[in-house]
Amino acid sequence: MYGELSNYILMFQLIRKKAVHCIIILFVIFCDNSATKAQNLGFDFSGDHKSVTVPFELYNNLIVVPILLNGKYPLKFILDTGVRSTIIIDKSFTDSLNIQYDRKIELFGLGKEQSVNALVAGDISMTMPGVTCSGLSVLVLEEDFLHLEPHLGVKVHGLIGYDIFSRFVLKINYIDKQLELFKPLDYEVNKKYEAIDLDIYEAKPYMKVQIQLNPVDSIMARLMIDTGASHALVLNRESSEKIDIPVVSIETKLGRGLTGEINGHLGRIDGIYLGKKRLSHVITSFPAGAEYDKNDNKNGSIGGELLKKYSVIFDYYRNKIYLKPNATFKHPFEYNMSGLEFSAEGEQLDQFVISHIRKNSAASGVGFELGDLVVSLNNIPAKKLTLSKIYTSLNLKDGKKINLTVYRNGKYYSKTFHLKREI
Repeated sequence: MYGELSNYILMFQLIRKKAVHCIIILFVIFCDNSATKAQNLGFDFSGDHKSVTVPFELYNNLIVVPILLNGKYPLKFILDTGVRSTIIIDKSFTDSLNIQYDRKIELFGLGKEQSVNALVAGDISMTMPGVTCSGLSVLVLEEDFLHLEPHLGVKVHGLIGYDIFSRFVLKINYIDKQLELFKPLDYEVNKKYEAIDLDIYEAKPYMKVQIQLNPVDSIMARLMIDTGASHALVLNRESSEKIDIPVVSIETKLGRGLTGEINGHLGRIDGIYLGKKRLSHVITSFPAGAEYDKNDNKNGSIGGELLKKYSVIFDYYRNKIYLKPNATFKHPFEYNMSGLEFSAEGEQLDQFVISHIRKNSAASGVGFELGDLVVSLNNIPAKKLTLSKIYTSLNLKDGKKINLTVYRNGKYYSKTFHLKREI
């Protein structure tokens, strides 16, 4: 639904997307490669198996897997193809284990002077159901400047990507919420899937796809495949003279970086071909050119909103991705039709407040204010809601009647409005 985490040039890009737009945080680590190179990845099956199945949770198109840190702490990590080095965003866990840090490095926002610090920790062990790893080097953020919890509505402790994808063939079943891991030499290619070439560049997967921008213009685009991004598609206008903002679009805040907001437009392209299959009327983000990375030789990225329409198999060993449409393939792409964005608060992340109201949207002008606490949505009390359920309700149908009750300064306010498809 929202939330993008990835596009890393040794670190990552965070885009919070769909109903909560996006947050983009893009960093480059200026240090020698050994600073983030794993000493000994060591990922392997814990038994004599040819494959292992790992259940996952799906939050706003982001895959969250269970990880046991050093045999002690059960944590949740986002599975992200954009991450070269495994990242722990909550330093308290490594501190409590008395882990020794090898060095400190600075993370800089692209084109920005402001930086944040990360520590390199070695000899870390991690365990997933049926999978073990020892001797791993990870990056530990000195301060959790990402603040993912309010935007995801769940506690997330880190990100993991290339360390897993480089060791196994990995199948993602978005419908059943299961990962299946295979040893590359034991994996037999399933002919029911369409195979597409991958280019693994700086530990990130890229593919070439045909994009029909409008009835006249099309391009063959080089796109990063970004499981850590909740958007469907991002296109960089600076990368091709044919890429332009659609006539029908929303000018909006796409998110924020270390030193300010990221702005741009949302609109629909005519279609995109992942192999032989076409997806039509795909909602696409167009970040303002000066605020999008122009140095990584790509036209944009594909995120979880699009990927979840397939059963997806990543095979870095053979430089392939295998795709098979699932039951949601023909479901239309939609975007937040209310104009309201929310954040989760409280110790259990079970309180929801209005964090943004989009101008000229269905809910603007009704009387909501920033900071309003959700009491009920369509007569469903807040205690039975999650962020995902809230956004699902606000994406259901153009013209649908919504009743939202909020609490503000000791008073309750009940407001009614109708969803409006703007793009």
